[in-house]
Amino acid sequence: MIRLRPWFALIVIALLSPALLAEDKPPLPWAIDRAMSVTPQSAPVPALKYRLFPLSSELKEGNAVPIYLRLVHEQNDASRKYWTETPKPWNALPVDKIPLDEARKFLQNMRHFRRQIEVGARRRTAEWNYTLEEPDPIGSLLLPDVQWMRNYAPLLVLQVRVALAEKNFGAAIHRLETGLGFARHVGDGPTLIHRLVGLALATQFAGALADLVELPDSPNLYWALAALPRPLIDLRSALEWEYRTVEMEIPEMVDLDRERTAEQWDSLLRSVRKQVRGLAGESPEGKQRLAEWFPKDTTPDDPAAKSPDLPAARKFVARTKGISADKAEAMPAAQVLLLFMMGTYQQDRDDWYRASYLPYPQALPLVEAAMKRLREAPTIEGHVPARLLLPALNRVMSRQILFERNLSALQAIEALRMYAAAHEGKLPDKLADVTEAPIPLDPGTGKPFEYSLANDTATLTGPTSEPAWTGPASPNGVRYQVSIRKK
Repeated sequence: MIRLRPWFALIVIALLSPALLAEDKPPLPWAIDRAMSVTPQSAPVPALKYRLFPLSSELKEGNAVPIYLRLVHEQNDASRKYWTETPKPWNALPVDKIPLDEARKFLQNMRHFRRQIEVGARRRTAEWNYTLEEPDPIGSLLLPDVQWMRNYAPLLVLQVRVALAEKNFGAAIHRLETGLGFARHVGDGPTLIHRLVGLALATQFAGALADLVELPDSPNLYWALAALPRPLIDLRSALEWEYRTVEMEIPEMVDLDRERTAEQWDSLLRSVRKQVRGLAGESPEGKQRLAEWFPKDTTPDDPAAKSPDLPAARKFVARTKGISADKAEAMPAAQVLLLFMMGTYQQDRDDWYRASYLPYPQALPLVEAAMKRLREAPTIEGHVPARLLLPALNRVMSRQILFERNLSALQAIEALRMYAAAHEGKLPDKLADVTEAPIPLDPGTGKPFEYSLANDTATLTGPTSEPAWTGPASPNGVRYQVSIRKK
């Protein structure tokens, strides 16, 4: 069972902490690096003969989530282990090495499960219906449901790959449609964790799609890829839900203008300081980071009047509240510090969030500049929440763009297959030579993919577009080396 408060530690410490290291490290070059031999293939007739996502007109009214969740509770522990673990080694094999008799028997045993997922993926909505009205809404939100969705992927990927091994391309494409519909439903949940899980699921289906593209005589899916919703997993609503994370987790930070006694302000400051430390204090690395980010040798019980931040805080409050320095000086020290903490966080937050409303190539320089300002900012309490929470934005945006540029790269490869079908099995010298279908731009750069042809092998690349300060743990570059299969 995962509570959202420990989820802060998961996403901030395990995934994001390298973003605040002062030492820049060169990123790894490619998250996806694949060589494939393909068969020349024209677009199907009609062009939209195949679909990779359910048509809106085919969706039935209803909520998919109860269908997905019932499948967990219909199984005992042994059964759950059977259907989650059995497909994994087969999915690690090349398509032509899958033991088909065993895999078919397994899929037959799981036919009810598979059918229910197919039905769910064609429901119109995915309402997760979390309860946030109670006190401490974030700390009380449980997310075992979305984490369990990861366990469905091996089975769903296997059924695609078995259909490919059988050269049943129509069945494989239909099952990819089911898988991508399911992934988007998971990604429709309110939090960034839902979007990350949805992207992780969709990425596995994109791998099976690449297997399909590589098989001899596979149909061309250029227009099926063009028809996919883009982005498949949209981040906006989750980012906006997370926008008020601090206010939801520490609601005392919202109401800082009402009258309180000096003792009440002191008590509130102690409470807020403890809660801020508690957001990531559940892991050794979290405690280390907080020790670096807070002024040295400070504790939640330190008197507000002795805070080294107090002079700057009074100037900040006078400026942002539009009041005189004398009036700011007369305010309780604890209130001034709390206004300073919240105001500083809001400025840091909006410095990042504004970038999320731009296309990734335009957002990236703004995020990098915001990160640089935050990393070089003074060690004061006001910057702690931002240092703790905001680096998540770039990493989540980067995971999304990796998936999207992989789809665009596969679509570009399908355009190369069209070209080869019209030019005696040859690949173009440059992408501009392809006139059979438009070559999609690289979503990571907003420019054409890099392309070269040498020794009858085309190299299509989208370079990693994360700033160096994110470190080597999360590259988002793609490279495909494409050759024409010899008959």
